[in-house]
Amino acid sequence: MRILVNSKEMKQIDKDTIEETKIPSMVLMERAALAVAEVIRQRVDAPSVLCVCGCGNNGADGLAVARILLETQIPTKVLILGKEEAATKEWKQQREILGNLGIPVVTKPCLAEYTVIVDAIFGIGLSRKIEGSYAEWIEKINKSGVRVISIDIPSGISADTGEVLSIAVKADITVTFGLLKAGLIFYPGAFYAGEILVKEIGFPKKNIDKVNPMLYTCGKEALSQIPRRMPDSNKGSVGKICILAGSKNMAGAAYLAAKAAYRMGVGLVRIITSEVNREILQVLLPEAVLVTYQGGQDIKEVLQASFQWADVVAAGPGLGMEKDAFALIEVLSEYADKNKEKNYVLDADALNILAKKKEWMERFSNCAIITPHIGEMARFMETDIVSVQQNRVLFARRVAGEYHIICALKDARTIVCGEDGMCYINTSGNSGMATAGSGDVLCGVIAGCLAMGLPAKKAAEIGVYLHGLAGDRAKDRLGEHGVMAQDIVEELPQVLCGLEEDKTEGENNGDRCKYRRFI
Repeated sequence: MRILVNSKEMKQIDKDTIEETKIPSMVLMERAALAVAEVIRQRVDAPSVLCVCGCGNNGADGLAVARILLETQIPTKVLILGKEEAATKEWKQQREILGNLGIPVVTKPCLAEYTVIVDAIFGIGLSRKIEGSYAEWIEKINKSGVRVISIDIPSGISADTGEVLSIAVKADITVTFGLLKAGLIFYPGAFYAGEILVKEIGFPKKNIDKVNPMLYTCGKEALSQIPRRMPDSNKGSVGKICILAGSKNMAGAAYLAAKAAYRMGVGLVRIITSEVNREILQVLLPEAVLVTYQGGQDIKEVLQASFQWADVVAAGPGLGMEKDAFALIEVLSEYADKNKEKNYVLDADALNILAKKKEWMERFSNCAIITPHIGEMARFMETDIVSVQQNRVLFARRVAGEYHIICALKDARTIVCGEDGMCYINTSGNSGMATAGSGDVLCGVIAGCLAMGLPAKKAAEIGVYLHGLAGDRAKDRLGEHGVMAQDIVEELPQVLCGLEEDKTEGENNGDRCKYRRFI
Protein backbone atom coordinates (compact mmCIF):
# COMPACT_ATOMS: atom_id res chain seq x y z
CA MET A 1 0.00 0.00 0.00
CA ARG A 2 1.24 3.47 -0.89
CA ILE A 3 -0.13 6.43 1.02
CA LEU A 4 -1.35 9.51 -0.84
CA VAL A 5 -1.47 12.93 0.80
CA ASN A 6 -3.15 16.22 -0.01
CA SER A 7 -1.51 19.62 0.47
CA LYS A 8 -2.88 20.15 3.98
CA GLU A 9 -1.66 16.76 5.18
CA MET A 10 1.79 17.20 3.63
CA LYS A 11 2.19 20.66 5.13
CA GLN A 12 1.31 19.30 8.56
CA ILE A 13 3.82 16.45 8.21
CA ASP A 14 6.45 18.97 7.16
CA LYS A 15 5.56 21.31 10.04
CA ASP A 16 5.66 18.54 12.66
CA THR A 17 8.99 17.30 11.32
CA ILE A 18 10.53 20.75 11.66
CA GLU A 19 8.88 21.99 14.87
CA GLU A 20 8.35 18.81 16.92
CA THR A 21 10.96 16.37 15.65
CA LYS A 22 13.41 19.29 15.28
CA ILE A 23 14.77 18.34 11.87
CA PRO A 24 15.67 21.75 10.41
CA SER A 25 13.88 22.78 7.24
CA MET A 26 17.23 23.47 5.58
CA VAL A 27 18.22 19.84 6.19
CA LEU A 28 15.05 18.60 4.48
CA MET A 29 15.65 21.07 1.66
CA GLU A 30 19.22 19.87 1.18
CA ARG A 31 18.08 16.25 1.00
CA ALA A 32 15.41 17.16 -1.54
CA ALA A 33 17.89 19.07 -3.69
CA LEU A 34 20.41 16.22 -3.55
CA ALA A 35 17.69 13.81 -4.74
CA VAL A 36 16.79 16.01 -7.72
CA ALA A 37 20.43 16.58 -8.64
CA GLU A 38 21.08 12.84 -8.55
CA VAL A 39 18.16 12.20 -10.92
CA ILE A 40 19.60 14.72 -13.37
CA ARG A 41 23.05 13.15 -13.21
CA GLN A 42 21.59 9.66 -13.74
CA ARG A 43 19.05 10.46 -16.44
CA VAL A 44 20.69 13.12 -18.64
CA ASP A 45 23.91 12.87 -20.68
CA ALA A 46 26.03 16.04 -20.68
CA PRO A 47 23.36 18.13 -18.99
CA SER A 48 23.16 21.90 -19.23
CA VAL A 49 20.60 23.05 -16.69
CA LEU A 50 18.35 26.04 -16.11
CA CYS A 51 16.61 26.14 -12.71
CA VAL A 52 13.46 28.26 -12.94
CA CYS A 53 12.67 29.26 -9.37
CA GLY A 54 9.79 30.99 -7.68
CA CYS A 55 10.26 32.72 -4.33
CA GLY A 56 8.66 30.09 -2.08
CA ASN A 57 10.24 27.01 -0.57
CA ASN A 58 9.80 25.10 -3.83
CA GLY A 59 11.93 27.78 -5.44
CA ALA A 60 14.41 27.45 -2.59
CA ASP A 61 14.73 23.76 -3.45
CA GLY A 62 15.53 24.84 -7.00
CA LEU A 63 18.24 27.24 -5.84
CA ALA A 64 19.82 24.43 -3.82
CA VAL A 65 19.69 22.12 -6.86
CA ALA A 66 21.56 24.70 -8.93
CA ARG A 67 24.29 24.97 -6.30
CA ILE A 68 24.72 21.20 -6.00
CA LEU A 69 24.89 20.73 -9.78
CA LEU A 70 27.49 23.45 -10.20
CA GLU A 71 29.58 21.92 -7.43
CA THR A 72 29.68 18.72 -9.52
CA GLN A 73 30.79 20.62 -12.63
CA ILE A 74 27.40 20.57 -14.38
CA PRO A 75 26.73 23.89 -16.16
CA THR A 76 23.75 25.45 -14.41
CA LYS A 77 22.05 28.83 -14.34
CA VAL A 78 19.11 30.23 -12.40
CA LEU A 79 16.07 32.21 -13.49
CA ILE A 80 14.13 33.84 -10.64
CA LEU A 81 10.42 34.60 -10.98
CA GLY A 82 8.56 36.69 -8.44
CA LYS A 83 9.41 39.35 -5.86
CA GLU A 84 12.49 38.50 -3.84
CA GLU A 85 11.47 40.82 -1.00
CA ALA A 86 8.40 38.63 -0.40
CA ALA A 87 10.40 35.36 -0.40
CA THR A 88 10.44 32.83 2.44
CA LYS A 89 13.22 32.78 5.03
CA GLU A 90 14.66 29.57 3.59
CA TRP A 91 14.61 31.00 0.08
CA LYS A 92 16.58 34.07 1.20
CA GLN A 93 19.15 31.81 2.85
CA GLN A 94 19.57 29.78 -0.34
CA ARG A 95 19.78 32.97 -2.40
CA GLU A 96 22.52 34.31 -0.14
CA ILE A 97 24.50 31.09 -0.58
CA LEU A 98 24.26 31.44 -4.37
CA GLY A 99 25.59 34.99 -4.13
CA ASN A 100 28.47 33.89 -1.93
CA LEU A 101 29.44 31.27 -4.49
CA GLY A 102 29.00 33.55 -7.49
CA ILE A 103 26.41 31.33 -9.14
CA PRO A 104 24.92 33.10 -12.18
CA VAL A 105 21.34 34.37 -12.20
CA VAL A 106 19.90 35.17 -15.65
CA THR A 107 16.90 37.30 -16.57
CA LYS A 108 16.33 36.56 -20.26
CA PRO A 109 17.54 33.01 -20.92
CA CYS A 110 17.24 31.29 -24.28
CA LEU A 111 15.59 28.02 -23.24
CA ALA A 112 16.83 26.15 -26.31
CA GLU A 113 20.41 26.47 -25.01
CA TYR A 114 19.70 24.03 -22.19
CA THR A 115 19.18 20.28 -22.11
CA VAL A 116 17.25 20.31 -18.81
CA ILE A 117 14.86 22.78 -17.21
CA VAL A 118 14.22 22.33 -13.50
CA ASP A 119 10.71 23.52 -12.65
CA ALA A 120 10.79 25.03 -9.15
CA ILE A 121 8.22 27.77 -9.61
CA PHE A 122 5.33 26.61 -7.41
CA GLY A 123 4.96 23.72 -4.98
CA ILE A 124 2.08 21.95 -3.29
CA GLY A 125 0.79 25.10 -1.58
CA LEU A 126 -0.53 26.65 -4.80
CA SER A 127 -4.29 27.19 -4.75
CA ARG A 128 -4.83 30.20 -7.01
CA LYS A 129 -4.95 30.51 -10.77
CA ILE A 130 -1.62 31.24 -12.45
CA GLU A 131 -1.42 34.40 -14.50
CA GLY A 132 0.93 37.19 -15.62
CA SER A 133 4.65 36.52 -16.09
CA TYR A 134 4.38 33.16 -14.35
CA ALA A 135 1.93 31.95 -16.99
CA GLU A 136 4.09 33.36 -19.76
CA TRP A 137 7.18 31.50 -18.57
CA ILE A 138 5.29 28.26 -18.09
CA GLU A 139 4.02 28.52 -21.65
CA LYS A 140 7.60 29.11 -22.86
CA ILE A 141 8.83 26.07 -20.94
CA ASN A 142 6.10 23.88 -22.43
CA LYS A 143 6.91 25.04 -25.95
CA SER A 144 10.70 24.78 -25.57
CA GLY A 145 11.04 21.09 -26.34
CA VAL A 146 13.59 20.84 -23.53
CA ARG A 147 13.38 18.00 -21.00
CA VAL A 148 11.63 19.22 -17.84
CA ILE A 149 12.08 17.93 -14.30
CA SER A 150 9.57 19.28 -11.78
CA ILE A 151 10.34 19.53 -8.08
CA ASP A 152 7.65 17.90 -5.90
CA ILE A 153 4.77 18.70 -8.30
CA PRO A 154 4.50 20.38 -11.72
CA SER A 155 3.91 24.09 -11.21
CA GLY A 156 0.23 24.86 -11.76
CA ILE A 157 -1.17 21.47 -10.65
CA SER A 158 -3.38 21.25 -7.57
CA ALA A 159 -1.78 18.84 -5.11
CA ASP A 160 -5.26 17.87 -3.90
CA THR A 161 -7.23 17.21 -7.09
CA GLY A 162 -4.82 17.19 -10.03
CA GLU A 163 -6.65 20.20 -11.45
CA VAL A 164 -4.75 22.55 -13.78
CA LEU A 165 -4.85 26.02 -12.24
CA SER A 166 -5.26 27.80 -15.61
CA ILE A 167 -1.85 26.59 -16.91
CA ALA A 168 0.72 24.06 -15.72
CA VAL A 169 4.20 22.81 -16.53
CA LYS A 170 4.27 19.59 -18.56
CA ALA A 171 7.05 17.63 -16.91
CA ASP A 172 8.95 14.64 -18.23
CA ILE A 173 9.86 13.64 -14.68
CA THR A 174 8.47 14.76 -11.34
CA VAL A 175 10.63 14.17 -8.29
CA THR A 176 8.36 14.28 -5.25
CA PHE A 177 9.41 13.94 -1.63
CA GLY A 178 8.41 11.57 1.14
CA LEU A 179 4.91 10.69 -0.03
CA LEU A 180 2.92 10.67 -3.25
CA LYS A 181 0.67 13.70 -3.63
CA ALA A 182 -2.92 12.97 -4.64
CA GLY A 183 -2.69 15.55 -7.43
CA LEU A 184 0.05 13.49 -9.09
CA ILE A 185 -2.29 10.50 -9.32
CA PHE A 186 -5.56 12.13 -10.36
CA TYR A 187 -5.95 13.36 -13.93
CA PRO A 188 -5.03 15.72 -15.48
CA GLY A 189 -2.23 16.06 -12.93
CA ALA A 190 -0.98 12.54 -13.69
CA PHE A 191 -0.60 13.48 -17.35
CA TYR A 192 1.37 16.64 -16.54
CA ALA A 193 3.62 14.87 -14.04
CA GLY A 194 5.21 12.43 -16.48
CA GLU A 195 7.30 9.80 -14.72
CA ILE A 196 6.93 10.12 -10.95
CA LEU A 197 9.85 9.39 -8.65
CA VAL A 198 9.24 9.39 -4.89
CA LYS A 199 12.38 10.20 -2.91
CA GLU A 200 12.79 9.77 0.84
CA ILE A 201 14.16 12.88 2.56
CA GLY A 202 13.53 12.11 6.23
CA PHE A 203 9.89 12.60 7.26
CA PRO A 204 9.46 10.41 10.38
CA LYS A 205 6.81 7.70 10.24
CA LYS A 206 5.23 8.88 13.48
CA ASN A 207 4.51 12.27 11.91
CA ILE A 208 2.82 10.59 8.96
CA ASP A 209 0.80 8.35 11.28
CA LYS A 210 -0.26 11.38 13.32
CA VAL A 211 -1.80 13.01 10.25
CA ASN A 212 -3.50 9.70 9.29
CA PRO A 213 -3.86 10.19 5.51
CA MET A 214 -7.10 8.72 4.14
CA LEU A 215 -6.08 8.00 0.54
CA TYR A 216 -3.90 5.16 -0.72
CA THR A 217 -3.06 3.18 -3.82
CA CYS A 218 -1.53 -0.23 -4.52
CA GLY A 219 0.61 -1.94 -7.11
CA LYS A 220 0.80 -5.51 -8.32
CA GLU A 221 1.84 -6.67 -4.87
CA ALA A 222 -1.84 -6.46 -3.87
CA LEU A 223 -2.67 -9.40 -6.12
CA SER A 224 -0.85 -11.72 -3.75
CA GLN A 225 -3.99 -11.45 -1.58
CA ILE A 226 -6.10 -13.34 -4.12
CA PRO A 227 -6.97 -16.71 -2.54
CA ARG A 228 -5.42 -19.72 -4.19
CA ARG A 229 -7.52 -22.32 -5.95
CA MET A 230 -7.22 -25.63 -4.16
CA PRO A 231 -6.35 -28.80 -6.08
CA ASP A 232 -9.57 -30.56 -5.06
CA SER A 233 -11.88 -27.72 -6.17
CA ASN A 234 -15.16 -28.38 -7.96
CA LYS A 235 -17.51 -26.04 -9.78
CA GLY A 236 -19.66 -25.59 -6.70
CA SER A 237 -16.77 -24.78 -4.39
CA VAL A 238 -15.15 -22.00 -6.46
CA GLY A 239 -18.11 -19.66 -6.46
CA LYS A 240 -21.69 -19.36 -7.69
CA ILE A 241 -22.89 -16.02 -9.04
CA CYS A 242 -26.37 -14.87 -10.02
CA ILE A 243 -26.45 -11.93 -12.43
CA LEU A 244 -29.57 -9.84 -13.15
CA ALA A 245 -28.77 -8.28 -16.49
CA GLY A 246 -29.95 -7.66 -20.01
CA SER A 247 -33.29 -6.18 -20.95
CA LYS A 248 -34.72 -6.60 -24.46
CA ASN A 249 -31.97 -6.08 -27.05
CA MET A 250 -29.31 -5.71 -24.31
CA ALA A 251 -28.00 -9.27 -24.23
CA GLY A 252 -24.45 -8.02 -24.68
CA ALA A 253 -24.31 -6.49 -21.19
CA ALA A 254 -25.37 -9.77 -19.60
CA TYR A 255 -22.88 -11.69 -21.72
CA LEU A 256 -19.92 -9.45 -20.81
CA ALA A 257 -20.63 -9.46 -17.08
CA ALA A 258 -21.18 -13.23 -16.98
CA LYS A 259 -18.16 -14.11 -19.10
CA ALA A 260 -15.95 -11.84 -17.01
CA ALA A 261 -17.10 -13.72 -13.91
CA TYR A 262 -16.28 -17.03 -15.56
CA ARG A 263 -12.86 -15.75 -16.63
CA MET A 264 -12.22 -14.85 -12.99
CA GLY A 265 -12.57 -18.52 -12.15
CA VAL A 266 -16.16 -18.66 -10.95
CA GLY A 267 -17.58 -22.19 -11.17
CA LEU A 268 -21.22 -21.44 -11.97
CA VAL A 269 -22.99 -18.35 -13.31
CA ARG A 270 -26.76 -18.04 -13.51
CA ILE A 271 -28.11 -15.16 -15.64
CA ILE A 272 -31.58 -13.76 -15.00
CA THR A 273 -32.57 -11.94 -18.17
CA SER A 274 -35.34 -11.15 -20.62
CA GLU A 275 -36.70 -14.14 -22.55
CA VAL A 276 -35.78 -12.46 -25.85
CA ASN A 277 -32.10 -12.82 -24.94
CA ARG A 278 -32.21 -16.59 -24.49
CA GLU A 279 -31.00 -17.74 -27.91
CA ILE A 280 -28.25 -15.11 -28.13
CA LEU A 281 -26.83 -15.96 -24.72
CA GLN A 282 -27.07 -19.71 -25.26
CA VAL A 283 -24.91 -19.29 -28.35
CA LEU A 284 -22.47 -16.72 -26.92
CA LEU A 285 -22.05 -18.30 -23.49
CA PRO A 286 -23.29 -21.88 -23.32
CA GLU A 287 -21.62 -22.34 -19.94
CA ALA A 288 -24.15 -20.03 -18.27
CA VAL A 289 -27.45 -21.18 -16.79
CA LEU A 290 -30.38 -19.00 -17.89
CA VAL A 291 -33.48 -17.96 -15.99
CA THR A 292 -35.68 -15.80 -18.20
CA TYR A 293 -38.76 -13.67 -17.69
CA GLN A 294 -41.39 -12.08 -19.90
CA GLY A 295 -43.21 -8.79 -19.44
CA GLY A 296 -45.59 -8.81 -16.48
CA GLN A 297 -44.62 -12.29 -15.34
CA ASP A 298 -44.38 -12.85 -11.58
CA ILE A 299 -41.12 -14.70 -10.97
CA LYS A 300 -40.56 -13.69 -7.36
CA GLU A 301 -40.22 -17.28 -6.17
CA VAL A 302 -37.80 -18.15 -8.98
CA LEU A 303 -35.72 -15.06 -8.17
CA GLN A 304 -35.52 -15.86 -4.49
CA ALA A 305 -34.49 -19.44 -5.24
CA SER A 306 -31.70 -18.16 -7.50
CA PHE A 307 -30.55 -15.68 -4.86
CA GLN A 308 -30.51 -18.43 -2.26
CA TRP A 309 -28.45 -20.65 -4.57
CA ALA A 310 -25.84 -17.97 -5.26
CA ASP A 311 -22.86 -16.91 -3.18
CA VAL A 312 -22.90 -13.48 -4.83
CA VAL A 313 -25.64 -11.56 -6.63
CA ALA A 314 -24.80 -8.87 -9.19
CA ALA A 315 -27.43 -6.66 -10.80
CA GLY A 316 -27.75 -3.88 -13.31
CA PRO A 317 -25.84 -4.30 -16.60
CA GLY A 318 -28.25 -3.51 -19.43
CA LEU A 319 -31.22 -4.08 -17.13
CA GLY A 320 -33.20 -1.12 -18.44
CA MET A 321 -35.68 1.12 -16.67
CA GLU A 322 -38.92 -0.65 -17.54
CA LYS A 323 -41.48 -1.94 -15.05
CA ASP A 324 -39.98 -5.43 -15.05
CA ALA A 325 -36.56 -4.06 -14.08
CA PHE A 326 -38.04 -2.16 -11.13
CA ALA A 327 -39.78 -5.36 -10.00
CA LEU A 328 -36.51 -7.32 -10.16
CA ILE A 329 -34.61 -4.78 -8.07
CA GLU A 330 -37.43 -4.52 -5.55
CA VAL A 331 -37.38 -8.30 -4.98
CA LEU A 332 -33.57 -8.25 -4.76
CA SER A 333 -33.63 -5.42 -2.20
CA GLU A 334 -36.16 -7.27 -0.05
CA TYR A 335 -34.00 -10.38 -0.18
CA ALA A 336 -30.81 -8.44 0.64
CA ASP A 337 -32.50 -6.80 3.62
CA LYS A 338 -33.01 -10.25 5.16
CA ASN A 339 -29.83 -11.94 3.88
CA LYS A 340 -26.90 -9.68 4.65
CA GLU A 341 -24.49 -12.56 4.93
CA LYS A 342 -24.32 -12.50 1.12
CA ASN A 343 -22.62 -9.92 -1.08
CA TYR A 344 -24.34 -7.85 -3.76
CA VAL A 345 -22.85 -5.84 -6.62
CA LEU A 346 -25.08 -3.04 -7.93
CA ASP A 347 -24.20 -1.48 -11.27
CA ALA A 348 -25.66 0.60 -14.09
CA ASP A 349 -29.47 0.47 -14.28
CA ALA A 350 -29.74 -1.07 -10.82
CA LEU A 351 -28.30 2.21 -9.54
CA ASN A 352 -30.51 4.30 -11.80
CA ILE A 353 -33.54 2.48 -10.38
CA LEU A 354 -32.30 2.87 -6.81
CA ALA A 355 -31.78 6.59 -7.44
CA LYS A 356 -35.55 6.77 -7.81
CA LYS A 357 -36.21 4.35 -4.94
CA LYS A 358 -33.85 5.41 -2.17
CA GLU A 359 -35.81 3.43 0.40
CA TRP A 360 -34.82 0.27 -1.47
CA MET A 361 -31.18 1.33 -1.39
CA GLU A 362 -31.24 1.38 2.39
CA ARG A 363 -31.96 -2.35 2.37
CA PHE A 364 -28.49 -3.01 0.93
CA SER A 365 -26.65 -1.49 3.90
CA ASN A 366 -23.62 -3.46 5.09
CA CYS A 367 -23.70 -5.97 2.24
CA ALA A 368 -23.31 -4.19 -1.13
CA ILE A 369 -20.76 -2.77 -3.51
CA ILE A 370 -22.00 -0.11 -5.93
CA THR A 371 -20.12 0.73 -9.14
CA PRO A 372 -21.44 4.02 -10.55
CA HIS A 373 -19.74 6.07 -13.24
CA ILE A 374 -19.74 9.84 -12.82
CA GLY A 375 -23.13 10.31 -14.49
CA GLU A 376 -24.80 7.58 -12.46
CA MET A 377 -23.36 9.04 -9.26
CA ALA A 378 -24.72 12.47 -10.20
CA ARG A 379 -28.19 11.00 -10.73
CA PHE A 380 -28.03 9.01 -7.51
CA MET A 381 -26.89 12.00 -5.44
CA GLU A 382 -29.26 14.39 -7.27
CA THR A 383 -26.55 16.75 -8.41
CA ASP A 384 -24.76 17.65 -11.64
CA ILE A 385 -21.88 15.86 -13.31
CA VAL A 386 -19.43 18.76 -12.92
CA SER A 387 -19.93 18.79 -9.16
CA VAL A 388 -19.11 15.08 -8.95
CA GLN A 389 -16.08 15.46 -11.22
CA GLN A 390 -14.68 18.22 -9.05
CA ASN A 391 -15.38 16.40 -5.77
CA ARG A 392 -14.99 12.71 -6.59
CA VAL A 393 -13.50 11.63 -3.28
CA LEU A 394 -16.08 13.64 -1.35
CA PHE A 395 -19.03 12.01 -3.14
CA ALA A 396 -17.57 8.49 -2.89
CA ARG A 397 -17.12 8.97 0.86
CA ARG A 398 -20.54 10.51 1.26
CA VAL A 399 -22.51 7.71 -0.41
CA ALA A 400 -20.44 5.01 1.29
CA GLY A 401 -21.00 6.58 4.69
CA GLU A 402 -24.69 7.39 4.27
CA TYR A 403 -25.68 3.93 3.03
CA HIS A 404 -23.03 1.81 4.79
CA ILE A 405 -21.78 0.29 1.56
CA ILE A 406 -18.65 0.11 -0.59
CA CYS A 407 -18.58 2.63 -3.42
CA ALA A 408 -16.39 2.11 -6.50
CA LEU A 409 -16.76 5.41 -8.36
CA LYS A 410 -15.60 4.68 -11.91
CA ASP A 411 -13.41 7.19 -13.73
CA ALA A 412 -9.94 7.40 -15.25
CA ARG A 413 -8.85 6.99 -11.62
CA THR A 414 -11.52 4.83 -10.02
CA ILE A 415 -12.05 5.50 -6.30
CA VAL A 416 -13.05 2.70 -3.94
CA CYS A 417 -14.33 3.97 -0.61
CA GLY A 418 -15.75 2.29 2.49
CA GLU A 419 -17.87 3.87 5.18
CA ASP A 420 -14.76 4.56 7.28
CA GLY A 421 -13.72 7.15 4.68
CA MET A 422 -10.53 5.37 3.62
CA CYS A 423 -10.27 5.55 -0.17
CA TYR A 424 -8.27 3.42 -2.59
CA ILE A 425 -7.27 5.21 -5.81
CA ASN A 426 -6.73 2.86 -8.74
CA THR A 427 -3.83 3.51 -11.10
CA SER A 428 -4.17 0.68 -13.62
CA GLY A 429 -6.05 1.04 -16.90
CA ASN A 430 -6.01 3.41 -19.85
CA SER A 431 -8.24 5.53 -22.08
CA GLY A 432 -8.87 2.60 -24.43
CA MET A 433 -11.18 1.23 -21.73
CA ALA A 434 -13.57 4.12 -22.30
CA THR A 435 -15.75 1.88 -24.43
CA ALA A 436 -19.23 0.39 -24.27
CA GLY A 437 -19.44 -2.63 -21.99
CA SER A 438 -16.28 -1.95 -19.98
CA GLY A 439 -18.35 -1.30 -16.86
CA ASP A 440 -20.30 -4.54 -17.39
CA VAL A 441 -16.99 -6.40 -17.40
CA LEU A 442 -15.97 -4.71 -14.14
CA CYS A 443 -19.24 -5.79 -12.53
CA GLY A 444 -18.43 -9.41 -13.36
CA VAL A 445 -14.82 -9.08 -12.21
CA ILE A 446 -15.77 -7.67 -8.80
CA ALA A 447 -18.44 -10.34 -8.39
CA GLY A 448 -15.76 -12.91 -9.22
CA CYS A 449 -13.45 -11.50 -6.54
CA LEU A 450 -16.27 -11.75 -4.00
CA ALA A 451 -16.93 -15.35 -5.05
CA MET A 452 -13.27 -16.13 -4.34
CA GLY A 453 -13.91 -15.16 -0.74
CA LEU A 454 -12.26 -11.74 -0.63
CA PRO A 455 -13.78 -9.21 1.82
CA ALA A 456 -16.02 -6.66 0.10
CA LYS A 457 -13.67 -3.66 0.21
CA LYS A 458 -10.69 -5.73 -0.90
CA ALA A 459 -12.76 -7.42 -3.63
CA ALA A 460 -13.67 -4.01 -5.04
CA GLU A 461 -10.08 -2.76 -4.90
CA ILE A 462 -8.52 -5.85 -6.46
CA GLY A 463 -11.37 -6.18 -8.97
CA VAL A 464 -10.85 -2.63 -10.19
CA TYR A 465 -7.09 -3.15 -10.35
CA LEU A 466 -7.36 -6.46 -12.25
CA HIS A 467 -9.83 -4.89 -14.66
CA GLY A 468 -7.35 -2.11 -15.38
CA LEU A 469 -4.45 -4.53 -15.84
CA ALA A 470 -6.48 -6.51 -18.34
CA GLY A 471 -7.27 -3.28 -20.15
CA ASP A 472 -3.57 -2.42 -20.22
CA ARG A 473 -2.77 -5.77 -21.79
CA ALA A 474 -5.51 -5.22 -24.38
CA LYS A 475 -4.08 -1.78 -25.17
CA ASP A 476 -0.58 -3.20 -25.61
CA ARG A 477 -1.97 -5.76 -28.07
CA LEU A 478 -4.47 -3.62 -29.97
CA GLY A 479 -3.66 0.04 -29.26
CA GLU A 480 -5.89 2.33 -27.22
CA HIS A 481 -8.22 3.07 -30.14
CA GLY A 482 -8.89 -0.60 -30.82
CA VAL A 483 -9.83 -1.90 -27.36
CA MET A 484 -13.32 -3.34 -26.94
CA ALA A 485 -14.93 -4.63 -23.75
CA GLN A 486 -14.62 -8.26 -24.83
CA ASP A 487 -10.88 -7.74 -25.32
CA ILE A 488 -10.64 -6.84 -21.63
CA VAL A 489 -12.44 -10.06 -20.75
CA GLU A 490 -10.07 -12.13 -22.88
CA GLU A 491 -7.01 -10.66 -21.15
CA LEU A 492 -8.20 -11.55 -17.64
CA PRO A 493 -6.74 -15.10 -17.77
CA GLN A 494 -3.37 -13.69 -18.78
CA VAL A 495 -3.39 -11.29 -15.83
CA LEU A 496 -4.35 -14.10 -13.48
CA CYS A 497 -1.90 -16.66 -14.87
CA GLY A 498 0.78 -15.39 -12.48
CA LEU A 499 -1.29 -16.97 -9.71
CA GLU A 500 -1.00 -20.46 -11.15
CA GLU A 501 0.81 -23.17 -9.28
CA ASP A 502 4.55 -22.89 -9.13
CA LYS A 503 5.46 -26.45 -10.00
CA THR A 504 8.89 -27.23 -8.66
CA GLU A 505 10.77 -29.97 -10.52
CA GLY A 506 7.47 -31.16 -11.95
CA GLU A 507 6.30 -32.13 -8.48
CA ASN A 508 2.99 -31.04 -6.99
CA ASN A 509 1.34 -33.12 -4.31
CA GLY A 510 -1.12 -30.46 -3.20
CA ASP A 511 0.69 -29.69 0.04
CA ARG A 512 3.35 -27.82 -1.90
CA CYS A 513 0.88 -25.81 -3.94
CA LYS A 514 1.88 -22.17 -3.83
CA TYR A 515 1.26 -19.09 -5.87
CA ARG A 516 3.56 -16.59 -7.50
CA ARG A 517 3.41 -13.08 -6.11
CA PHE A 518 2.95 -10.17 -8.50
CA ILE A 519 6.16 -8.31 -7.68
